[in-house]
Amino acid sequence: MSCRAVCRAVLLRAAAATVLVFPASASAQTSYGRQSEYEQTYGQPVDVSISDLAQNPDAYVERAVRTRGRLELTAGLRNSYVLRDTFGASVRIAPVEEIRGNFEQEGLAMMGQEVDVTGVVKQINTEDAMTRDPGTARVAILFWSYQGPAEKPSADALKKASEVALESLVTNPGRRDGQLVRVVGKFRGSNLYGDLPSRSQRQRGDWVIKDDAFAVWVTGKKPKGKGFDLDTSLKRDTGKWVEVIGKPVSRGGVTYIQAVQVLLSGPPTPTAQALPPPPPPDRPKVSPVIVFAMPLDGEGAVPTDSRFVVQFNKDMEEGSFQNRVLLRYAGPVLPGDQPITNMKFTYDRGRRALTVDPGMMLAGGRQVELVLLPGIVDTEGLSLTPRTSPTADGITDILHFVTGT
Repeated sequence: MSCRAVCRAVLLRAAAATVLVFPASASAQTSYGRQSEYEQTYGQPVDVSISDLAQNPDAYVERAVRTRGRLELTAGLRNSYVLRDTFGASVRIAPVEEIRGNFEQEGLAMMGQEVDVTGVVKQINTEDAMTRDPGTARVAILFWSYQGPAEKPSADALKKASEVALESLVTNPGRRDGQLVRVVGKFRGSNLYGDLPSRSQRQRGDWVIKDDAFAVWVTGKKPKGKGFDLDTSLKRDTGKWVEVIGKPVSRGGVTYIQAVQVLLSGPPTPTAQALPPPPPPDRPKVSPVIVFAMPLDGEGAVPTDSRFVVQFNKDMEEGSFQNRVLLRYAGPVLPGDQPITNMKFTYDRGRRALTVDPGMMLAGGRQVELVLLPGIVDTEGLSLTPRTSPTADGITDILHFVTGT
């Protein structure tokens, strides 16, 4: 038996083994819409290019993926298929048992055309002759859903396409999926203004239209026609309104339109405009805390001429330290103790560090407390958060040190 035949047998055995995982009632979905039982098992499919599968196959093994390419028969193998992209990379594909009959009947009519498949990535025999080609993925896709090239509607069907506002498509995802609709939006190039998440672009040639705050991807047809040819990479072409007739598809909260006709148009209403995308939400505010101290909090044998440095995670308001930083001996007053009245502090904004200088030699063998009182805030006005629960006397934080004898 040849290497190719062995590989095909391995792939078919993998297909059969996978199908056994699912109940007999599992039905393959050949259209966009309801999530199949396969996707419940392998997770939500991720969009991936064939080139990426060829270059990083291990990253996708046993994961649900969706990809697109030109359908071809594998040379020398009957009923064995590959998808090939525009860069020449290819990946083996095989239908699950439930849809094998339908796909093999329809596959001949789709040869040489663009086909979408959704399935799980499976490891195959890496010694197969085809896999020695660096452009061929060392994995195969066992697919349960496929979408062939869009059928070109008749002229009469194009005239009867329902007029739908982009707002309706975006705010009611899935409601119009698969129906022929007519929408109007301002051309926004290949997402040049960031109207949609960049990762939601499925094909390199996809482009965006927008009306008010509502944007969709247009796929399957270039933005050109009689008397116009718009460049998706140039902002100078983005002031024009276009009419798109096609079938919507909703995926992951993003709407795509599989276009069959593109025309120049006027705005849908006299005052229509494409609003800029909303600003990103404000980052949540984080309260300041102590992140480091030198000497370390709790350290013993601290030199009696030490200076104490406390570092914070945020820029602090220097004026808030005034009258709120104390240096004192812990415990009762002992003979010879002198109050630490000459203490001085400085704040280094670049290092976010408070330096406390006792202004005198400290007594040896004593526990010294650096006390931070309530009211110390950062430059946003947020109060210093204690590392532990506040003490009964309302002190925000205390650092302890023991001087050497």
